[in-house]
Amino acid sequence: MAKSSDKVVCTASTLYENFAVPSDQVDCGPLAVHFDHYRSPFTKYGSLPRAFLRVIFLLASLLGSAQSGFCAEDFLVIGEPGDSSPLELRSVAARLNSFDQVSDALLQERVKIAALETRLGQLEKKTTSGEAEPLPAPSATDKPTDKPTDQAAAHTSKEVKKPEEPYEIGTDTTFKSKWADTLMAESAHKDFRVKIGGRTQVDAVAFSTGVGPEQPAGRAGLAPELTDTVNMRRARFRMEGRMYEVYDWACEYDFVNQLNVNASTIPNERDAGPLTAVTDLWIQIRELPILGTVRVGNQKDPYGFEHLTSSRWLNFMERSFSQDAFEGPFNNGFLPGIEIMNSAYDGRVAWQVGEFKNTNSPFGFSNSTGGSQTVGRLVMLPVFEDEGRKLLHLGVSGRTMEPQRRPPGYDQTTGDPTGPTVPFTRFRSRGDIRNGPPGPLNSIYADTGLLQANWQNMIGLEFVGNNGPWSFQSEYFGSWLYNARTPSLAANGYQNNKNTSGQQPAPGTALGTVFYQGGYAEVLYFLTGESRTYSLIESRFDRPIPRNNFYVVREGGRGGRPAVSEGAWQLGVRYNYLCLNDGQVNGGVLNGMTLGLNWLMNPNARIYFNYDFTYRQFVNANNVNGSGAINGFGTRLAFDF
Repeated sequence: MAKSSDKVVCTASTLYENFAVPSDQVDCGPLAVHFDHYRSPFTKYGSLPRAFLRVIFLLASLLGSAQSGFCAEDFLVIGEPGDSSPLELRSVAARLNSFDQVSDALLQERVKIAALETRLGQLEKKTTSGEAEPLPAPSATDKPTDKPTDQAAAHTSKEVKKPEEPYEIGTDTTFKSKWADTLMAESAHKDFRVKIGGRTQVDAVAFSTGVGPEQPAGRAGLAPELTDTVNMRRARFRMEGRMYEVYDWACEYDFVNQLNVNASTIPNERDAGPLTAVTDLWIQIRELPILGTVRVGNQKDPYGFEHLTSSRWLNFMERSFSQDAFEGPFNNGFLPGIEIMNSAYDGRVAWQVGEFKNTNSPFGFSNSTGGSQTVGRLVMLPVFEDEGRKLLHLGVSGRTMEPQRRPPGYDQTTGDPTGPTVPFTRFRSRGDIRNGPPGPLNSIYADTGLLQANWQNMIGLEFVGNNGPWSFQSEYFGSWLYNARTPSLAANGYQNNKNTSGQQPAPGTALGTVFYQGGYAEVLYFLTGESRTYSLIESRFDRPIPRNNFYVVREGGRGGRPAVSEGAWQLGVRYNYLCLNDGQVNGGVLNGMTLGLNWLMNPNARIYFNYDFTYRQFVNANNVNGSGAINGFGTRLAFDF
């Protein structure tokens, strides 16, 4: 045999007829044997005895090695016609150097085959005697497991997906329930869905104050007085869902609120009534051409990043001072209105715009004229990688609105308003740690008192980043109040404002344009390596998911060694700023620093530990200085379901 560098292909019949393998490719039929430098073939060779063929090929290999110095290759290449990469099998000839080894190998193979046949007979005997459960007979729907012998068969053996049968939306309303961070039930086609859940937050807080904030309210101290408390911060029940594929809805009610009701009988707290307020109470339709999604009802207007972030996964116990002063004053941040939401480039550019009613209560209504409010927000994500684990968020939002019109006073006997309604507004802020639920029991740190004005414009800037366990979040807010003036002596509550609000000039003084501003910056880090999740639909952070849930169990039952999983731990620091001083009206300046440690026990439960230091610069309308430091420590158990 002459050595050749060309690969040759032959069938068994060709080998039988010509022992010298030709250098060109012979018609090989469905199965071919490829030789690369005389690789030794051991495949199915027709009717000749297998052992005889092995001896012939071994002799050929030995003779070729002795005459030309050529040795058998280590691999045998087998492939089908048209294959781009033939299958390589280890050559037997590379391991067998004598006839004795060939004989031993054949004997071992026969012993293995005999053992397998014996075992097969035993299994068949058990099956026929009923000792073993027989295998189920193949049904017509079973998929064939045999591999195709050529490419054409391979293509025909692939599963062909049948096109889905036409389905009329709304005809299948059978629900299947499951847990998805809350109790959820949905139909098979996902055109109907219901989620039922809620949230509960329990706070325990303690404070120490400097001389200025510690003074009575009439001496520019905090009003009400700052006290150590244990209270329910939020207790909400929520239902939301989808119907007919493109309609979504949400109904949420907060059972922890307070409203000054001037009660003459005092069952619990003076002038405070625990009344149920509405938060999300809306319906929306999605997939509209050009518009995208249209939402109608009580909702958060699209102004501010932390404002739109759910209280279920706040970074600290409270949002910044700006939430109270600008984003959601007096109404928990929810307004009745209509909003349009849409996005492009897979959510990396998003916009929201809406028209709302400017209300000053948490009950979703207003019985006064005026108060039209137009709001818009634009968001861009120049960086969004690894499903949001690395992102850069830039946003800008704005409001233009008429202050809500209020009567200057009320009749003390009938409660009817007196005099024509006047557009009033008020800027105030509570602390980074609070001593009560929303309502009149919370201490106010800075307050301008009532101001009369014709119009108000606001702007908000968002700069947010996420990089693995690190995250950064910051916002800036500015507010312009046009044609402002101090209220007249007849304005409701003016005498009380003299004691508790900041400096104001004489009643009826024209102030021109009044500008107030605020902002915050915070950095957070997951000690356990998690990353904050981001919603491309709402353009805000979403529920964080711990890598491991917290638990402590004993391995092997009683007396076993405890096994502990730590949950997720997150550190945070925030600088917080608010300035309500401008011109002749000085409502105070707040500078705060908050340190936080968050323990996420599982996706639905967490514990906050916050320490806050706030320095308050405040002089009231009677020129009494109430400036000083406020130290607060708070902890919160929060869980949602």
